[in-house]
Formats: sequence, structure tokens, C-alpha cells
Amino acid sequence: MSKENVKNKQLILNMAASLLSTLVALGISFFITPTVIGKFGAEAQGFVTMATNFVNYAAIAAMALNSMAGRFITVELAKGNQESANRYFNSVMYANLGIVAVLLLPAALVVLYLDRLVNISPALTGDVKLLFALMFLNFFVTIVSTTFSTATFAANRLDLQALRTIESQLLKALVLVAMFALLPVRVCYIGAATLLSNLYLFLAYIHYTKKLMPGIHVSYKSFSTKTVMQILSAGIWNTVMRTGQVLTNQLDTLIANLWIGKDESGYIGTSTTIVTAVNTLYETVSAVFTPSLTISFAKEDKKEMIDDLKSAMRLTGFFANIPLCYIIGFGMAFYTLWLPSEKAIIPIYYYLTIFIMLGTLVGGAISPLFNVYTIVNKLKWNSIVTLIMGVMNAVIVFILLQFPTLQPYGIYFIAGISSILGIIKNMTFTPMYAAHCLGISKKTFYPTIFRYIFVTVIMSVCFLFLGKVFPADTWLMIFLSVVTCGILGSVLNFFLLFEKKEKDLLWQTLSKVFRR
Repeated sequence: MSKENVKNKQLILNMAASLLSTLVALGISFFITPTVIGKFGAEAQGFVTMATNFVNYAAIAAMALNSMAGRFITVELAKGNQESANRYFNSVMYANLGIVAVLLLPAALVVLYLDRLVNISPALTGDVKLLFALMFLNFFVTIVSTTFSTATFAANRLDLQALRTIESQLLKALVLVAMFALLPVRVCYIGAATLLSNLYLFLAYIHYTKKLMPGIHVSYKSFSTKTVMQILSAGIWNTVMRTGQVLTNQLDTLIANLWIGKDESGYIGTSTTIVTAVNTLYETVSAVFTPSLTISFAKEDKKEMIDDLKSAMRLTGFFANIPLCYIIGFGMAFYTLWLPSEKAIIPIYYYLTIFIMLGTLVGGAISPLFNVYTIVNKLKWNSIVTLIMGVMNAVIVFILLQFPTLQPYGIYFIAGISSILGIIKNMTFTPMYAAHCLGISKKTFYPTIFRYIFVTVIMSVCFLFLGKVFPADTWLMIFLSVVTCGILGSVLNFFLLFEKKEKDLLWQTLSKVFRR
């Protein structure tokens, strides 16, 4: 088997397993969200999203370290520097334990005084506090396990990680179903199930570290303060970037809760559920390419790296524009069936989702380019620009919310401003700076981006037409519309977006499926 076929086989395995993992997680949200909203209203779902966001705020403290750990360990292993890889691994692991120790007190204080920080209905206060406590505990487990998860990354076996993730998601689903079926409905069950599923993953990561990186051993003797500082100096810009991302995308429910209302916060939180699923879908595909791109960089094979980047852009576009266009065409019908207790405000959910998803119009194609900054270790300017965009988003939204006449449209400003700013950044800075980091023409990635936008616009028109001609007013019709749009979207992408490399990969995948 040729080198290219071996590489494609591993890519297919990684992608299939990762996508299946994402779909399982989406299925859990699909069934749990209407249950929570039906019992407690949209406010409760808003707190589920907010709890995740609060954890993401805390994760900023660990971002500088963990965002670069996989890169350094993989590069050293690819070069055959076992001792150096061991030093990076242990330095990151023990530093993560230190981060957990530092964050324990702040997390406890947030949970204890949560009802003073945000607006919570008295009936939900205890339940929401327990939810936040469990989510923070889950966060601490995740931080410690992150170092061990680099084993599948470094070995380019993301399929193994994805398969274990599927199992953990199934465990989470089983626990949630049991709790919701046997006990009174409470939102904190989501935190408990998430914690159990991530403990399972932690054990799996330890196993794969021993299996895939046999030369790596946990030892405090391999800890190096100098190594930690080296990683931090490279990753500090990821912390800056993460801060910008939080200001751009993850303050929505908090701002709505504090400045508009608890219910409005819930509307945004519920709409974000769908958007998060779509973003996770195409970002998962993007992440599948990261190990091979990192290995190509370590071997100084720039041509292969650029070819893989363009291919990744087209493939992530494929997994981004079909869900985006489906929501545009059939989102109203989907929400009507999915949240029957919320019929009066279905249009709000629909338009909020569209506003939040606008960024996918460009983001679906450029997502793989963000890997470039980490791989070549040039994070500074992307991080600064992202932070500026985040500050601009927060300032613009705050100013608009000060005008009483604009208050009725406040949630749309919260949802839409960040998407507009994201489109501006991703059409200008992102592709040009990625090209600059690779030492190639600034125009290199624009043909792929414009082609993706062109196909997405055509697809949106087609799906809108289908939504008008064939209204989906039952779950059977929704299923048929998903199949129809999936086939039509695949055909449009195949002939208008894909090039020979992606077409060959698709045929190779289909031939394997049919042979089996």
C-alpha cells in the first residue's frame, strides 16, 4: 500500500470515529434539551450553557500550557527525541496539577456565591449551584487528563480517542436516561453524567499513553521548570486568544442574564445548543488533520502541508455548509417539533440560531488555518487580533444595550455582532496571516474560501426553496428533509467544492463501505 493510501486510510478512520463521537453527543443534547425546558423552562437550559461557559473562563488559566503540549511532544517524538518528549510530558502534567490546586478556591467561591453573581429563580438555586460544582469538578479532571490525551494525537490515532469518546458519551447517555427516568428531573444530572463520562476517558488516556508512548514514564525527576516556562512562553498567546474568544462568543448567556433577563438568557443558551453541535462537527474534522500537519511540519515537507491544508478547508466546508443551510431552510419547522412547549417563541429561537451561525459562512472553510499558528509556533498576532475583536464585541453590545428603543432587539445584537466581527476577521486577517506564517502568497487560500461561500449561497437558496415547497410538519418529514438535503448538499459540494484529492478520498471511503 502506498504512503498516500496509508495516510488516507488513517485519515478516514480518524474522521469517521470523530464524527460518530460528535453525532452521539448531538443526540444526547437533542433528547435532553426539550426535557429540561419542558420541566423548568428556557431559563434552566440557559444555566446549562452558562455553566459550560464558566468552566471555559477558568480554562483560560490552563490554555497557555495545554494548547501547546501536544505540539511539543509530537514534534520531539517525530524527531526521535525520547528524553525531550518525556521532559515535556511530565512538566506539563505536574504543572496541570498545580493549576488545579490554584483554581480550587476560586471555583468554590463561584459556586457558593453564584446566586449573587447571576440572576437565578429561587426554585432553581440549589440545583444550579450543584450543576456548577459538578462542572468545575469535571473541569479539574479534564485538565489533569489532557496531558495523557496527547498519546493518540502524537501517534496520529485520533480514531482511538474518538472511539473511547463515543463510549464515554454512551455512558453519559445511559446515566442521564436512568436519572431522568427514575428520579425527579434536575439540571444537575447533566453535570454528574458529564463527570462520569470524563473519568472514563481519563482512564482510557492513561491506557493509551502506556500503549502508544511506551517510552513515556510519569516521574517527577523529568519535571523541568525551564520546560514549563518554554511552553508557557509559546502558549501564552493562546491564552490571549482564548480570552478574545470568550469575549466574542461565550459571554452571551451571561450578558443576557444580567442586562436583559433570565428567560432571554435561556433563549440564547438553547439556540447555542444547535450552533455548538454544528461548530463541533466541522471543528472535529479540522482537528483530524492536525497530527498529520504537525508531522509534515516536523519533517519540513511544506508542499504536503499546504496541500493537506487546502484539502482540510474543503472537507470542513462540506461538514459546515450542509447543517448551516439546513437550519436556514428547515430551522423553523425543526424547532416547532423539537420544543413543542415553546411554540410562541419559536421564531426567536430560529432567528437567534441564524444570527449565531452566520460566522459559519466563512468559518466552515477557514477552521483548519487556525492549526497553522500552533504548528509553526507563531501565535502572537492572531491572538492579539482575536482579543481586539472580543473587546470590540463586548463594547459594541454594551453600548447598544444602553438605548431603551433597542432593548427589544438586545438578544439579536448579542448573538449577531460577534458573528459579523468574526466574518470580517476571517475574510481578511486569518487567511493572509496563515499564508505569511508558511512563507507563501497571501492569496493562496482565497480561491478555496470564495468557492466555499459560493457553494454555500447556492445551497441556502436550494434548501429555502425545499423548505417552502415541502413543509416538514412531522418527524417523518424532518427525517426525509434531512436525507434529501444531505444528498443534495453532498452532490453540490462534490461537483462545485471538492477537487481530485477529496473526490478520491470519498470514493475510497465509499468503496470500503460497500465492500464490507
